[in-house]
Amino acid sequence: MLPVVVIAAAMLAAQTPPSFVYVESFRKGATRITEQRLEVDLDPKNPTCEIRVKDQSGRDRYSFGCVPQRVGPGDDRIIAWQVRLADKQHKIYPNVLLSTPDPTQEHTQIGWLDPGKFAKIALTTERVVKVDHFYCVFQVTDSHFVVPGQPYLDHLTLEVRFTNTMPHSEVHTREDKTPS
Repeated sequence: MLPVVVIAAAMLAAQTPPSFVYVESFRKGATRITEQRLEVDLDPKNPTCEIRVKDQSGRDRYSFGCVPQRVGPGDDRIIAWQVRLADKQHKIYPNVLLSTPDPTQEHTQIGWLDPGKFAKIALTTERVVKVDHFYCVFQVTDSHFVVPGQPYLDHLTLEVRFTNTMPHSEVHTREDKTPS
């Protein structure tokens, strides 16, 4: 029995973590956007961002925002950032990056940029979210802690991309899959 356990453990250790996480939003419309790529630098002096996302006709349609998650009241240290994509035409949806319109039912935590060892998604993992008929792709490319070994961030660089084409060929949406 021991060799089977050792082989299984070796196989598990050899597996590499995924290079990206893919989620489909609860929004399933036909909206396409004007493609863009940006790099956002966040720190305690500039802890938020807002990126306007235009639809293909050139109208402001979505707002991509970054919000710091602080330790608590009276403690301004940053432990993570959260990203959201708000639909400007349907204000009832403050975050269409979620797989469900009810944030209490969201278990993936796709928009939480958490450097902690218990984060559901590792900080530097690329995240791909299909919203309507476009993709929001974002990835932390650099981060820095105030003091190594403590969970407080003083810098985070986020690459953000909006595209109308599937960013990874190995992802197949439900529409692409053939029935078995």
